[in-house]
Amino acid sequence: MKTKRIIALDAFRGFTVALMILVNNPGSWSHIYSPLRHAEWQGCTPTDLVFPFFLFVVGVASFFSFKKFDFKLNKTTFLKLFRRALLIFLIGFLLNLYPFFDINKPFSLQNIWHKLETVRVFGVLQRIACAYFTGIFLCLLFKSTKKIATAGVALMLLFWGILIAYNPQNPYDKKENACRAVDLIIPGENNVYKGYSRTLELDNFNFTIVDNTHFNIKPADGKNIDMNYISFQSAPDGYELKKEAQNAKISYIAVPFENTDAENLSSNAVMQFTSATERIPFDPEGLLGAMSAAATVVFGFLTGRLINFYSENKEKIVTHLLLFGLAAVFAGMFWGQWFIICKPLWTGSYVLYAGGLAMVVLAFFIWFMDVKQYSQKYFRPFIAFGSNPLFLFVMSGVIVKTMSFPCFNIGGMPFQSHIYASIYKGIVDPAFGSLLYAVTFVAVLWIIADILYRKKIYIKV
Repeated sequence: MKTKRIIALDAFRGFTVALMILVNNPGSWSHIYSPLRHAEWQGCTPTDLVFPFFLFVVGVASFFSFKKFDFKLNKTTFLKLFRRALLIFLIGFLLNLYPFFDINKPFSLQNIWHKLETVRVFGVLQRIACAYFTGIFLCLLFKSTKKIATAGVALMLLFWGILIAYNPQNPYDKKENACRAVDLIIPGENNVYKGYSRTLELDNFNFTIVDNTHFNIKPADGKNIDMNYISFQSAPDGYELKKEAQNAKISYIAVPFENTDAENLSSNAVMQFTSATERIPFDPEGLLGAMSAAATVVFGFLTGRLINFYSENKEKIVTHLLLFGLAAVFAGMFWGQWFIICKPLWTGSYVLYAGGLAMVVLAFFIWFMDVKQYSQKYFRPFIAFGSNPLFLFVMSGVIVKTMSFPCFNIGGMPFQSHIYASIYKGIVDPAFGSLLYAVTFVAVLWIIADILYRKKIYIKV
């Protein structure tokens, strides 16, 4: 039972890692089926389940890993926990830093230093490290199921309280939330993810014409807007728009297109913008969110305890996983009426909703592999991925970044873009071609995974 259960867990973990690699590597980010996109903010798509599934598995696996230490929090277990968390964090940081300098600029010490100054500090592996350390530390500290569950709930409630205390009027606002406030302090604005954005009304800005080609755009009175992160969706008729920044002051140059009869700027011409987009420095894997993400690890640890308790009755394991999993899903949906389901913030309702679904999916793996005893060959790809999950995830990131090096460009295009455009884009439709490219990439990683699995090579972190 023990061996088969672990293999089922490996299969679930491998299934999750394969999905992580799939959704992170489309042929084109402009052509993706909606289930393979993250929810813009509130809500949950299948893609939003991948990361919490992995953290859930980390919790389950940690139960069996620390079982041999009798779940005692002592010097040995603390150092084991701390070293592994630190190593995972450092690997994630180095992956963000790779290739360690700007490959589009000449190699120099200044180039390397600039990369260090602007590198994104947090990320997927860093979130795993922080959540793993916090969650498992609490599990070892409190030991009993009731106290561990209480600690997990306390993490979610404390996180909810911090969000509300920081912004009582709108605690889940994209820009004015507690998680982002911490990001801007640790690690700081230059070292966080800048992929989130929101559309602003043009009434938020005042437009002033300087001369025939220059004009200034400033936030209207009382508006807290950093113009460094603003872009406009269109330029005045006959012009293209270029941003200039001088002495911390943002101005725009309206450059006439060639062969056009564009007239001098006028107030009406400038006001022809359709909308403005603000890029928001905010990290979905930032420091504060690790608090509630740790609750996902606790969720997984308690699931491992449940599996161990019913180890002699496989069908009871499946039944209890389904019952508790569905209960957690509905609890998350209910709580989500007040505490929105939001992956970027990793809200408590999201912990329950995603954790419950993880229990349900794990139940199916155990049902097929342990109860029905289907041949492992049907799950071989997932088992192979699950045997070296972190190594394969890191390998996927290194491969993608390496393919972007200028030396691999083909016809002036990055290698990946060229392959997608010349082979996959024209297959049925661009979105299907983008998915097929991602599947091909996963298949290449699976070849590596299967070789390691057949040779019984396990790269542990």
